[in-house]
Amino acid sequence: MAQFAREPLSKDLRVAAERTFSLRETINSTFDEVRALADAVLLETGPSRRQDLALRSQILRWQPRLRVLFITRVALWRYRIRIPGFELPAPVAAAQQEFDEHLADVLDGMADRMSGKTSDRRSGFRSSVAGLEKTIRTYDSGNSQRALPAQLGGLLSLSRKIANLTISLDNEMSVHGQTL
Repeated sequence: MAQFAREPLSKDLRVAAERTFSLRETINSTFDEVRALADAVLLETGPSRRQDLALRSQILRWQPRLRVLFITRVALWRYRIRIPGFELPAPVAAAQQEFDEHLADVLDGMADRMSGKTSDRRSGFRSSVAGLEKTIRTYDSGNSQRALPAQLGGLLSLSRKIANLTISLDNEMSVHGQTL
Protein backbone atom coordinates (compact mmCIF):
# COMPACT_ATOMS: atom_id res chain seq x y z
CA MET A 1 0.00 0.00 0.00
CA ALA A 2 2.96 2.31 0.59
CA GLN A 3 4.04 1.78 -3.01
CA PHE A 4 0.51 2.56 -4.15
CA ALA A 5 0.49 5.79 -2.11
CA ARG A 6 3.59 6.94 -3.98
CA GLU A 7 2.08 6.34 -7.43
CA PRO A 8 2.27 7.51 -10.11
CA LEU A 9 6.04 7.39 -10.33
CA SER A 10 6.11 7.55 -14.12
CA LYS A 11 5.17 10.68 -16.04
CA ASP A 12 3.95 8.44 -18.86
CA LEU A 13 0.22 8.07 -18.21
CA ARG A 14 0.03 4.61 -19.82
CA VAL A 15 2.93 3.26 -17.75
CA ALA A 16 1.55 4.88 -14.59
CA ALA A 17 -1.91 3.39 -15.17
CA GLU A 18 -0.52 -0.10 -15.85
CA ARG A 19 1.66 0.02 -12.73
CA THR A 20 -1.23 1.29 -10.61
CA PHE A 21 -3.66 -1.36 -11.87
CA SER A 22 -1.06 -4.05 -11.18
CA LEU A 23 -0.52 -2.75 -7.63
CA ARG A 24 -4.28 -2.58 -7.08
CA GLU A 25 -4.69 -6.21 -8.12
CA THR A 26 -1.80 -7.28 -5.89
CA ILE A 27 -3.25 -5.42 -2.90
CA ASN A 28 -6.73 -6.88 -3.46
CA SER A 29 -5.29 -10.38 -3.77
CA THR A 30 -3.25 -9.88 -0.62
CA PHE A 31 -6.35 -8.84 1.34
CA ASP A 32 -8.03 -12.07 0.25
CA GLU A 33 -4.93 -14.12 1.07
CA VAL A 34 -4.61 -12.58 4.54
CA ARG A 35 -8.23 -13.43 5.25
CA ALA A 36 -7.71 -17.05 4.16
CA LEU A 37 -4.55 -17.36 6.26
CA ALA A 38 -6.35 -15.85 9.26
CA ASP A 39 -9.08 -18.47 8.89
CA ALA A 40 -6.46 -21.23 8.73
CA VAL A 41 -5.07 -20.14 12.11
CA LEU A 42 -8.27 -21.49 13.70
CA LEU A 43 -7.18 -25.00 12.74
CA GLU A 44 -3.64 -24.74 14.07
CA THR A 45 -2.48 -26.16 17.38
CA GLY A 46 0.69 -25.80 19.36
CA PRO A 47 2.33 -23.67 22.01
CA SER A 48 1.83 -20.39 20.11
CA ARG A 49 -1.88 -20.94 19.44
CA ARG A 50 -3.07 -18.35 21.98
CA GLN A 51 -0.70 -15.71 20.62
CA ASP A 52 -1.58 -16.63 17.02
CA LEU A 53 -5.31 -16.29 17.76
CA ALA A 54 -4.73 -12.90 19.40
CA LEU A 55 -2.82 -11.69 16.35
CA ARG A 56 -5.53 -13.09 14.07
CA SER A 57 -8.13 -11.13 16.01
CA GLN A 58 -6.16 -7.90 15.62
CA ILE A 59 -5.58 -8.44 11.92
CA LEU A 60 -9.28 -9.11 11.33
CA ARG A 61 -10.09 -5.87 13.19
CA TRP A 62 -7.60 -3.86 11.12
CA GLN A 63 -8.39 -5.30 7.72
CA PRO A 64 -11.70 -3.46 7.05
CA ARG A 65 -10.06 -0.12 7.88
CA LEU A 66 -7.08 -0.98 5.71
CA ARG A 67 -9.50 -1.74 2.86
CA VAL A 68 -11.23 1.63 3.34
CA LEU A 69 -7.81 3.29 3.37
CA PHE A 70 -6.96 1.50 0.12
CA ILE A 71 -10.24 2.40 -1.58
CA THR A 72 -9.84 6.01 -0.53
CA ARG A 73 -6.29 6.01 -1.96
CA VAL A 74 -7.74 4.72 -5.24
CA ALA A 75 -10.04 7.75 -5.33
CA LEU A 76 -7.16 10.14 -4.55
CA TRP A 77 -5.04 8.63 -7.32
CA ARG A 78 -7.24 10.48 -9.81
CA TYR A 79 -5.97 13.77 -8.42
CA ARG A 80 -2.36 12.59 -8.63
CA ILE A 81 -2.60 11.81 -12.34
CA ARG A 82 -4.80 14.85 -13.03
CA ILE A 83 -7.70 13.12 -14.73
CA PRO A 84 -9.97 15.78 -16.29
CA GLY A 85 -12.14 17.18 -13.52
CA PHE A 86 -9.53 16.25 -10.91
CA GLU A 87 -6.84 18.77 -11.81
CA LEU A 88 -5.28 20.60 -8.89
CA PRO A 89 -3.52 23.95 -8.73
CA ALA A 90 0.28 23.48 -8.55
CA PRO A 91 0.66 24.42 -4.85
CA VAL A 92 -2.13 22.02 -3.84
CA ALA A 93 -0.70 19.23 -6.01
CA ALA A 94 2.71 19.70 -4.37
CA ALA A 95 1.16 19.60 -0.88
CA GLN A 96 -0.77 16.47 -1.82
CA GLN A 97 2.39 14.78 -3.06
CA GLU A 98 4.14 15.61 0.23
CA PHE A 99 1.15 14.20 2.13
CA ASP A 100 1.31 11.03 0.00
CA GLU A 101 5.05 10.59 0.63
CA HIS A 102 4.60 10.91 4.39
CA LEU A 103 1.61 8.54 4.25
CA ALA A 104 3.76 5.99 2.40
CA ASP A 105 6.44 6.33 5.09
CA VAL A 106 3.88 5.65 7.83
CA LEU A 107 2.56 2.62 5.93
CA ASP A 108 6.11 1.33 5.49
CA GLY A 109 6.66 1.79 9.22
CA MET A 110 3.52 -0.19 10.04
CA ALA A 111 4.70 -3.02 7.80
CA ASP A 112 8.13 -2.94 9.40
CA ARG A 113 6.67 -3.19 12.90
CA MET A 114 4.31 -6.01 11.91
CA SER A 115 7.25 -7.98 10.55
CA GLY A 116 9.13 -7.54 13.82
CA LYS A 117 11.43 -4.70 12.80
CA THR A 118 11.73 -1.52 14.78
CA SER A 119 10.57 1.49 12.85
CA ASP A 120 9.48 5.01 13.47
CA ARG A 121 8.62 6.47 10.09
CA ARG A 122 5.87 8.71 11.41
CA SER A 123 7.71 12.01 11.52
CA GLY A 124 6.15 14.61 9.32
CA PHE A 125 2.83 12.89 8.63
CA ARG A 126 0.66 15.06 10.87
CA SER A 127 2.39 18.21 9.66
CA SER A 128 1.87 17.14 6.03
CA VAL A 129 -1.87 16.74 6.75
CA ALA A 130 -1.96 20.22 8.27
CA GLY A 131 0.13 21.56 5.39
CA LEU A 132 -2.26 20.15 2.80
CA GLU A 133 -5.25 21.64 4.61
CA LYS A 134 -3.53 25.01 4.94
CA THR A 135 -2.50 25.03 1.28
CA ILE A 136 -6.05 24.28 0.18
CA ARG A 137 -7.49 26.96 2.47
CA THR A 138 -4.86 29.52 1.43
CA TYR A 139 -5.37 28.79 -2.25
CA ASP A 140 -9.11 29.17 -1.86
CA SER A 141 -9.00 32.24 0.43
CA GLY A 142 -9.78 34.54 -2.48
CA ASN A 143 -13.11 32.76 -2.85
CA SER A 144 -14.11 32.80 0.83
CA GLN A 145 -17.71 33.76 0.07
CA ARG A 146 -18.49 30.28 -1.22
CA ALA A 147 -17.61 26.72 -0.33
CA LEU A 148 -14.39 25.14 -1.54
CA PRO A 149 -14.54 24.17 -5.20
CA ALA A 150 -15.72 20.59 -5.57
CA GLN A 151 -12.33 19.13 -6.48
CA LEU A 152 -10.57 20.83 -3.55
CA GLY A 153 -13.34 19.90 -1.13
CA GLY A 154 -13.24 16.30 -2.33
CA LEU A 155 -9.46 16.15 -2.01
CA LEU A 156 -9.60 17.60 1.50
CA SER A 157 -12.35 15.22 2.62
CA LEU A 158 -10.59 12.13 1.25
CA SER A 159 -7.24 13.21 2.68
CA ARG A 160 -8.73 13.76 6.12
CA LYS A 161 -10.33 10.29 5.98
CA ILE A 162 -6.98 8.76 5.06
CA ALA A 163 -5.17 10.70 7.78
CA ASN A 164 -7.65 9.65 10.48
CA LEU A 165 -7.57 5.99 9.43
CA THR A 166 -3.80 5.95 9.16
CA ILE A 167 -3.19 7.59 12.53
CA SER A 168 -5.69 5.29 14.22
CA LEU A 169 -4.23 2.13 12.66
CA ASP A 170 -0.67 3.21 13.30
CA ASN A 171 -1.42 3.87 16.97
CA GLU A 172 -3.14 0.51 17.39
CA MET A 173 -0.38 -1.38 15.60
CA SER A 174 2.24 0.33 17.75
CA VAL A 175 0.46 -0.67 20.96
CA HIS A 176 -0.14 -4.17 19.62
CA GLY A 177 3.51 -4.63 18.75
CA GLN A 178 4.50 -3.71 22.29
CA THR A 179 2.10 -6.22 23.87
CA LEU A 180 3.14 -9.31 21.89
